[in-house]
Amino acid sequence: MTTIEVVLRLLAVAVLVAANGFFVAAEFSLVGAKDSRLAYLENKGDRLAGVVRKAQVELNLYLSSCQVGITLASLGLGWIGEATIAHTLEDAFAGVAAPFGYLARHGIAVAIAFFIITYLHVVLGEVAPKALAIFHPEQIARWLVRPLIWFTRVLGPLIWWLNESANWLLKVLGVRLPSEAERVHSPEEIVMLVRRSREHGVVDSEEQEMISGVFELTRTMAREVMTPRPDIVAVPTNVSFDELIEKTNLSGYSRLPVYEESLDNVVGVVLVKDILPTAASGEVAEFDVRRIMREPYFVPDTKSVDDLLAEFLRMKIHMAIVVDEFGGTDGLVTLEDLIEEIVGEIYDEHDIARPLFTTSTRGEPLIDGSAPIDEVNEEFGLELPVEDYDTLGGFILGELGQVPKLGDTVEVAGAQLVVDRVDDRRVRSVRLLRSEEDGADPLDQGPE
Repeated sequence: MTTIEVVLRLLAVAVLVAANGFFVAAEFSLVGAKDSRLAYLENKGDRLAGVVRKAQVELNLYLSSCQVGITLASLGLGWIGEATIAHTLEDAFAGVAAPFGYLARHGIAVAIAFFIITYLHVVLGEVAPKALAIFHPEQIARWLVRPLIWFTRVLGPLIWWLNESANWLLKVLGVRLPSEAERVHSPEEIVMLVRRSREHGVVDSEEQEMISGVFELTRTMAREVMTPRPDIVAVPTNVSFDELIEKTNLSGYSRLPVYEESLDNVVGVVLVKDILPTAASGEVAEFDVRRIMREPYFVPDTKSVDDLLAEFLRMKIHMAIVVDEFGGTDGLVTLEDLIEEIVGEIYDEHDIARPLFTTSTRGEPLIDGSAPIDEVNEEFGLELPVEDYDTLGGFILGELGQVPKLGDTVEVAGAQLVVDRVDDRRVRSVRLLRSEEDGADPLDQGPE
């Protein structure tokens, strides 16, 4: 083998290693490139990002193309590279290994050549380009997508035949290929990805809660976010103007339900802004709320919050009356209630912030009776049933089977829930006593 032949073969080795690295990087970058990031770059005028997105539509085709390229480069590297390097080393060892004979010299050269080719193939042809593609998928894909498309067109028939052969084999084996829809992330996977992103500092806790709240909307029903019936501020149809003004001033609400005879018969909703013309005209003696009230909107208590939010936005309304299975008024829900499921509690100038979880003077956890069951479980590591009850007060009422009174206790796994305050037959606050801390009769400890 002449010197020129050796040089040309060594150049071929370098080209084959580079080709192997090219196809490896192209494969991993196409798979790893995020469509959202590519779409952003395309909207900013990056044409290559658009080319990558089109290539991802036919991902199987281009992955097969990469595999063909990797296979051809690897075969060529083994065929040309090992023989060339072994021949070069064998000539270099001619004087050094002469006492051991030709076979020994040839064996040593082949072993070293095999190590060198393997090293070049693994490090430069596999690991390094793979790492680059994983850490910078969009950038690498934009660099390599056009050459990959050209290669795919040149070897199109071969790649098509290999791809169809693989699909046929999978079909024979009973393996179903996933559809495009099955390749996207499910809501649960997105929530998990957001959680991992927060753990690595990519998103903050507020952003995580908002994204998680969006996906929780489909699993949350109107009765879980509504203002319950006992807390509804409403007015009868025969309310006077002065009484209505007083009611709105005391409540701070801009909308009040209007009922006839009982709260189970809500006939309208009055807006504070609709009262202003009457106040300006001074004609309050003949005031009739039925003239200015608007038609109420009713929803079942099982309606999902995401559907309800869509209806609110479509119909341009801000309040709905929640009814139970018997048609009775169960509560009311506002647009603010729905938005709070995503962004958290919203406090205006009329709201008084009341935390759900506080600590008593004895250092015991003190829980608001209106606290949602799932939040109580998450905060204190309990396993209270979330299917049958919405609030902690509702759970205690159901477990006791009677109107709760001060000091009533409900035993749960690893803890005691002690009624701390009752108001109008409703549980207002509950003390949490861990089993190991419970050394006294809850009745003797008194309320906070």
